[in-house]
Amino acid sequence: MRTFTIALFLATICAFVVGCATSTKEQADAAGPVFESKIPIKLSVGKSGPYELESDESDNEGFVTNWLIVGPFPNPGDRPDNEGYDTDYLKNYGGEAKHKPAAGMEIKKPDGTTVKWQPYKSSSTMIDFFMVDHLGLEYSQEDILTYSACWLKCEKDVDAEIRVGTDDGYKLWLDNKLLGAEHAYRSAELDQENYPVTLTKGKHLILIKVDQDYGEFEFMLRVVTPGGKAAQGVKVLN
Repeated sequence: MRTFTIALFLATICAFVVGCATSTKEQADAAGPVFESKIPIKLSVGKSGPYELESDESDNEGFVTNWLIVGPFPNPGDRPDNEGYDTDYLKNYGGEAKHKPAAGMEIKKPDGTTVKWQPYKSSSTMIDFFMVDHLGLEYSQEDILTYSACWLKCEKDVDAEIRVGTDDGYKLWLDNKLLGAEHAYRSAELDQENYPVTLTKGKHLILIKVDQDYGEFEFMLRVVTPGGKAAQGVKVLN
């Protein structure tokens, strides 16, 4: 009887431990992947900010409006086969997955001309590329694409969602890891895709490539809690 009691007691403890481990794993999965900051939190020379996350006229919160932007690059072909979406125009500069943007950095285009990463502050929560002076675009210019980058400066570890809306498609990297992609032809709307992440204390690089077939050419990105409020302790550098 004593042996049976001891065995039952040990089985109960094992079940409790396994249950706790399963619960912890489920919580971690729900929070999204953990992104460890590899960059010291001290403001680096050459980056401006920090800037606050902003709200729109409908009180939606957490928008990033300060970016570095470079382009335009060619996006030839007819939908759904526009070639620029899968062309790595940063391949000679670390490649899209490893690129380290900096204000003033020159990027050579396939035709031999160069463009520079330059800062841009949007007057609204939407980044309208036709309003970015240094891109030199004509309104409704077709078959082009751009890259935009910023750093999220986190005062502490934070569970967040990075929410994106684009016109047209995009690829999104966080800390040089592909977070999401949509080769779509659409108008930009609020929170078309949501990416749960855990951001550790420090700085985290966001790089987004947005392509243009025709019509409007824009995107919005916000960093929020699962409830849609601006992520606390997060500011922006560019």
